[in-house]
Amino acid sequence: MKSSRFQLVVMTAAVALLLFFLTRLTLLVISWQEAAPRLSDLVEIFAAGILFDGGFIVYVLILPVLYCWLVPQKIWESRWHGYWIRGLAFCGIYAACFIMVAEFLFWDEFRVRFNFIAIDYLIYRREVTDNIFQSYPVIPLLALLLGVALLLYQPCRPWIARALLCREQFSRRSLVVVTFMLLPFASFLTLNQSLRQISDNTYLCELASNGPYQFVAAFRNNELDFDQFYARLPTSDADRLLRAEMVVSNVGFLSQNPFDIRRDIEQTGPEKRLNVILLMVESLSSDFLGYFGNDRQLTPNLDQLIGEGLFFANFYATGTRTTRGLEAVTLSIPPTPGRSIIKRLGRESDQWSLGNVLNAQGYVSYFAYGGRGYFENMNSFFSGNGYQVLDQTTIPASEIGFSNAWGMADEDLYAQVLKIADRDSQQQQPFFVHVMTTSNHRPYTYPEGRIDIASGTGRDGAVKYSDYAIGEFLHQARQRPWFAETVFCDCR
Repeated sequence: MKSSRFQLVVMTAAVALLLFFLTRLTLLVISWQEAAPRLSDLVEIFAAGILFDGGFIVYVLILPVLYCWLVPQKIWESRWHGYWIRGLAFCGIYAACFIMVAEFLFWDEFRVRFNFIAIDYLIYRREVTDNIFQSYPVIPLLALLLGVALLLYQPCRPWIARALLCREQFSRRSLVVVTFMLLPFASFLTLNQSLRQISDNTYLCELASNGPYQFVAAFRNNELDFDQFYARLPTSDADRLLRAEMVVSNVGFLSQNPFDIRRDIEQTGPEKRLNVILLMVESLSSDFLGYFGNDRQLTPNLDQLIGEGLFFANFYATGTRTTRGLEAVTLSIPPTPGRSIIKRLGRESDQWSLGNVLNAQGYVSYFAYGGRGYFENMNSFFSGNGYQVLDQTTIPASEIGFSNAWGMADEDLYAQVLKIADRDSQQQQPFFVHVMTTSNHRPYTYPEGRIDIASGTGRDGAVKYSDYAIGEFLHQARQRPWFAETVFCDCR
């Protein structure tokens, strides 16, 4: 193109398009089996992708274009300004490489482009930052990115030099700016989320998207796409199936209204005031259990318990996040559009929770969490719904033998649960303890010497340690006088 200040803008757009293309190609390759694209799908992925890539780029370039337009010629030609522009160009390339790696890591964890989870995690800087440093070789990655950025910067140097030597009249610069501003305006009018819905296969739709564009869209919309993450039946079908599952001998519906599931349940025996300990484990799905075909011997304790208790083989998660599981178990509700009730600040309290129900029967209810309960607003939710909260911040450091980014090791948390049960049992106080563990979460680290898989080597080790800690907890509980009067529940 003719010598112009705006060569800097063209150069920036070219580098960004290249990196966005490489990101999309990389994600496609590592997700090829799940995406299973046909030739027509590939065309749609990259065609829709370049629209969103371009849409994001023209928004980002608004400030650089205005800068190139308004800086006086005397300043533009100065030596210090040349250093400034070269430094900005390199930092921009480095930042773009960083975003590319961040997209890959986010995809590896969630199999989607940036969404509201990415926004959400920025709020909890300590947990997320510590998790990243404990899970990935951050310093080597940053050093590697520095080398990649230097390589990408080299072919940009002639563009920068020509742009800095250019003497361009203000009137001509103004014409370029007016023309350019039509692009973000056109992007605003034409680009929307429907353009990335190229298939019923979510992987294809995500591959057609642009990560930074989706990040901004998530920030603006402030919610996850409910229809993308949650399958739904027609309302009449869902109600019919639900009512059919609730028909048992001692239960009668109070109304024939198909949307009313209130029931009258007859008491068939004397009331039992048994203690209740409910264990919830992060991301421990059926795929890891030997009962369901896993042959890696990761859950010997849980597999043994299947034959010793009441086992629900068709027990499914109600949502994609831990908060969804917590609200489902605590409030008996399915996922609702928008944010989890746990995180609806100012409206998360005074719900008809399991803790409140048991408290009305003379119990004391506790929520015991291995991490810091301010995360995801858990402390406010549980304390506002009848629970006494026990988390990492309320436990003396001397009683925590191991911790990582997300909290104390499961065995240390279970030791605190035993203390609660011992104390309340001695006072003849029935108790309900809702336990939420953290060990089965990246960075997958735990105390050494507990199992035959080294700490920090992957999810299998974290699963096996979680199972080990449950086994040890129940072994110690069996020796307590309150064990025979306690119901143990495990949700995974």
